Amino acid sequence: MAEIFRARLASPGSSGRFVVIKRIQGAYSNNNEFVQMFRGEVQVTMRFTHPNIVQLYESGEESGQQFIAMELVEGRNLRQILSKISQKQQRVPVAASCHMIEQAAAGLNYAHGFKDRITGEPLNVVHRDVSPQNILVSYDGNIKVIDFGIAKAATNGDATRAGVIKGKLSYLSPEQVMGEALDGRSDLFALGIVLWELLTGKRLFVAEGDNEFQVLKMIESCNSYVKPPSSFNQEVPKELDALVLQALNRDPRKRFQTGDEMARALRKILALHFSDFGASDLSTFVKKLFHDLIVEDRKQLQQLNAKAEDLIALGNQVITKDTLSPNQSGPRDVTRITNLGNKFEKSQITNAEKVEVAIQPDRQMKIPSARSGATPASASRPSPAVPPPVKKTHSPSGAPTPVQEPNPIFASIMKMAVVVGVIAVAGYWLKGQFLQKNEGVGPSRSVAASAPGAVVNPGVNTAVNPQAKAARIKFRFFPDGNLSRTRAAINSSPVDLAGGDVLVTVGDPLELVVDRPGFVTYRKEFTVKESDLSDGKDFNLDVKLEPMVYGTLTLSTVPDLADVTIVSLDQGTNGNLQKSVILKTPIYREKLPVGHYRVIIRNDLLNVEKTFQIEVKQGDVIVKNGIPLEAARNPAGRR
Repeated sequence: MAEIFRARLASPGSSGRFVVIKRIQGAYSNNNEFVQMFRGEVQVTMRFTHPNIVQLYESGEESGQQFIAMELVEGRNLRQILSKISQKQQRVPVAASCHMIEQAAAGLNYAHGFKDRITGEPLNVVHRDVSPQNILVSYDGNIKVIDFGIAKAATNGDATRAGVIKGKLSYLSPEQVMGEALDGRSDLFALGIVLWELLTGKRLFVAEGDNEFQVLKMIESCNSYVKPPSSFNQEVPKELDALVLQALNRDPRKRFQTGDEMARALRKILALHFSDFGASDLSTFVKKLFHDLIVEDRKQLQQLNAKAEDLIALGNQVITKDTLSPNQSGPRDVTRITNLGNKFEKSQITNAEKVEVAIQPDRQMKIPSARSGATPASASRPSPAVPPPVKKTHSPSGAPTPVQEPNPIFASIMKMAVVVGVIAVAGYWLKGQFLQKNEGVGPSRSVAASAPGAVVNPGVNTAVNPQAKAARIKFRFFPDGNLSRTRAAINSSPVDLAGGDVLVTVGDPLELVVDRPGFVTYRKEFTVKESDLSDGKDFNLDVKLEPMVYGTLTLSTVPDLADVTIVSLDQGTNGNLQKSVILKTPIYREKLPVGHYRVIIRNDLLNVEKTFQIEVKQGDVIVKNGIPLEAARNPAGRR
C-alpha cells in the first residue's frame, strides 16, 4: 500500500545523504483509516533513536500523498536472506540467527519501554507486525527493525475494528488471534517465530493451500504444535531449543516478559557456544550471499548519483531578466541562482521574461512578455541585421554603458536600397497599366508571366490547359488597409500585396491565409467564378482581421525541472506548422494566442517525458500542476 524510493539530498559535490522515501500509493490516499495508520507510524517512530530501529528524518504531504523520509539501510531483509539461502539449499548459521534476533529483541525492548520525552509517560508501543520482511540486515552486519505502520501506542489509540486482525497472518500471537489486549510480549512471540524459521529453514505456521483458518488453529494450539528447532537442525544446542519454546508459549506470562530479557538469554547462548561470532562475521556472511547484487546495485547507484549531480547543477542555473534596470530605462540581463527543489515565487515569474526562446523575433506565434505594458508589436520587432558600432557613455553610477549609434556607411546603403526599391515598384506599376490598356489579359496568356509577385494555383498549368482564364483579386482589409506588416498566401504560395493586384485561375479551389501581428490568422477557402467577376476581370474580396486574443497556461511537473516545447497546430501563411517555443518549468500564467497546441514536456537527464494537446480559447486560464513525467518510450540517442 506504499511505494519505497531510494533518494539523496540535493547537495552538490556527492555530499548528499542517501535516504529512503516511503509514500502512500495514490489509490490509498483517500482512505482515511489508512492515512491515519500511516500518520500513526510517524507519531510513534519519529521519536525513536536506537541503533536497532530505522531512524525517521521527516514527514509530510506532497500532491495529496503522505510520505516519510527515513534512514537508508544498505542490505536485505530476513525474508530475502531466507529465500536466497533456500535457493542455495543451505541454512542460516545458528550463530548468525542468534545474533540477529538478539539485536532485534534489543530494538523492540527500546520501543516497548519508550516514554514521552516531555511528559515522561510510557507510550506502551506494540509493533504488531514483527516478521522477516520487517527486520533488515545491513551489509555492515547491523540489524534494524522497520515499519511501525500498524503499531499501537497510547497516543494514537487502537483503530482496529471488531473482527479485523492486523499483521501478517503467519506471525500473529495467540492473543492477536483471540482479539485480546496486546503488549510487548505479543511482539516477542512473533520474534520467536522468526527465530524458529531461521534455525530450521522452514515456515512455522503455514497450511496447505494457504488455508487461513487452519493457520489460526495452529497458532491457537502452539504448545502442542511447535516442535524444537533441533528436530530439523542438529546444530541447534538444547539451550536454544528451550529459549525458542519459551518465546513461543501460548501463555504470555510464561514467555520472556521483555525484549531485554530475551536478548540477554540469547547473548548467554552466544557466549557459551559461539563466543567468537560478531557483527563482522554477519557482514561477511551477507556480503558473500548477495555479492552479485551488491556489485550491480553499486553500478546503478553511481549512475543515478551522476544524474543527480547534473540535475542539481541544472537547478542552480536558472536565468531570468530583471524587470527594469536601476535607472528604469529598460531591461537588463542578470543571473539568479535558484536551489533545486525550491518553487519559483509567483511574483518573480510574473515579472520575469523568458530568455531561452528558440524562435526568431518575427516568429508566427507570439508569446508576449508577462510584463505589464508590453505589446505584441514591441515584442516582435526585429533587430537590425548588421549590428552598428557601440560607443561607451557613463551612467549616473559612473560605470560605462554601451550606447548604439548609426553607422554612416550602413545608413547610406540602406537609403540607396530604398530608392532602388521605389523605382522598381513604380516601373512594375507602369508596366501593368500599359499591358492592361494595350494587350488585356486573354485566356491564352500565361498568368504567371503577368507580373512579378502574381500567384498561380500550383495545380494548374496553362501550357496544358490553354483555355484557363485569369482573374484579378482586389483585397479590402478591415479594420484598416495597412499592408506594411501583413503577410498573405494563396495555396501556400506567398502573395505580394504591395506589388499590385493578385492574379489567380478562374474555377480553381483556393485557400487564402493572412497573418498580421496582433491579429488572429485569417483563413478562407473559396473559388473564383466568372459570374463573380466585376467587368469580367476583377474579384473583390473583403478580409476582416480579428484582433488577437489570449489565454494563459500555468504548468508544473514532477520532477520540477523540465523543458517544455509548445507547438502550434494551426498553419500559418507558409502552409507549415508554426515554429515551436521552448520554455522551462515551472510556467506561470504564460500568455498563448487562441488556438490548438501540442505541449511536449521532457527531462532528458532523467529520460522522462509527457505529451498532450490543449486548446486555448479567449480568456482561458489553463492550469496543469504536478504533471507526472513518465519513462521515455524511445530513449535511443538521448543523454
